Amino acid sequence: MVNITIIGGGSSTFTPQLIRLFIESEVLNGSTITLMDINEHRLKVMESLSKQFVKKEKADLKIETTTNQKESLVDADFVITAIAVGGNDAWEVDIELPAKYGIYMHVGDSIGPGGMMRAFRHIPVLVSVGKDLEDVSPDAFVFNYTNPVTANTMAMRRHTKIKTFGLCSCSSIPRNASYLSKLLSVNPEELAIPMPAGGINHCAAILEMRFKDGTDAFPIAKERIKNPVQKWALENYGILPYCWTHWTEFFPALCKLEEEYNGRLQGLKMKYGMHVHDMTRERERVKKWESLVEKMALGEGEVSLDVLPRGESMEVVQIIESILENRNEIHVVNVPNNGAISNLPEDAIVEVSCIVGRYGIQPIHVGNLPEPIAATLTNHIATQKLTVEAAVTGDRDAAYRAFLQDPQVSSKLTLEETERLLDDMLNAHAKYLPAFFKR
Repeated sequence: MVNITIIGGGSSTFTPQLIRLFIESEVLNGSTITLMDINEHRLKVMESLSKQFVKKEKADLKIETTTNQKESLVDADFVITAIAVGGNDAWEVDIELPAKYGIYMHVGDSIGPGGMMRAFRHIPVLVSVGKDLEDVSPDAFVFNYTNPVTANTMAMRRHTKIKTFGLCSCSSIPRNASYLSKLLSVNPEELAIPMPAGGINHCAAILEMRFKDGTDAFPIAKERIKNPVQKWALENYGILPYCWTHWTEFFPALCKLEEEYNGRLQGLKMKYGMHVHDMTRERERVKKWESLVEKMALGEGEVSLDVLPRGESMEVVQIIESILENRNEIHVVNVPNNGAISNLPEDAIVEVSCIVGRYGIQPIHVGNLPEPIAATLTNHIATQKLTVEAAVTGDRDAAYRAFLQDPQVSSKLTLEETERLLDDMLNAHAKYLPAFFKR
């Protein structure tokens, strides 16, 4: 009997994939899944749909819902957080407002001005989840999918006593033989999986790549991989970025427009075949899923797991199973460093290969990253620490120091421009940032 709570359980894109995975898991038979969300309408829709899925598949699962956060966490064994304070409207501001200052970013959800503002919005909520768990379920595991994963996980680790870990769909790639074999044009059965990985979320890499016979696969990777960002990292540093589109944001030299900016950044073409994330398309995607989910919930369409994404990159259920059954599997998880990556700060949150079993989630020592990469990530980690401080305290001066430290900001703006951008963004998101405006 396992109790799992989803904070942000009204999501029409995230929750159905999780429900499918729960239904397909024999290990989780008999479990109670509690959906918690502050949006009552979306929560009711997801409750109806989830219960229909469970009934149709004759799954041994119990679905409960509540808008009360603390109530949802009582007796929880595992908690999954996937929230979006401000939603797509706030995300749009995170992309467009920095663009007025000449900062052009592909996604803007991890670092840079957008990533920091997202952290300011999310960290107070996530810390409150941890504080509630301290009261009602202090031994629970928390798996955070909310971006920016690194700063959010750092905040929950520093300001609560709860076992919090960060997960990301990208971090499944070092285990994905099918994807990696296509990248190298080899038979997936030949590859030694999972491959050792390390870095920080959205800027981590496969550190070693071998065939089952022990042969180094990096020479073949250098020869056959055509993606320019991955090729650049392979040739210069001997590592393979597995979330390469996000990598570009961590290096301002890789983050360049190929179309002229005329007041709207979204959708514009960037180098390396990328386009800036477009909220119009994002809203259409969400609307499509919401419409589909609502129709099924109202009985206007066939209720079938087959219409849902398989969620193959969402490893949280495998990780829960590995803990419950002491499988000691290797997964890439965001955890406190504690020496796993020798040349990154001990107190950093790193994305690294870990052993997962009944003794928890233990990072594997992977040694040093290439020194130039470690230097870049150390700077980002310093920014993340300042970001967490600002988010928890609502200290505008700490936020200013975080903006000054960020490579995207410092490479493009003067001190005065940095201050104006910060104040513009704080004011634009004021309703989601009570700590900054408490006075």
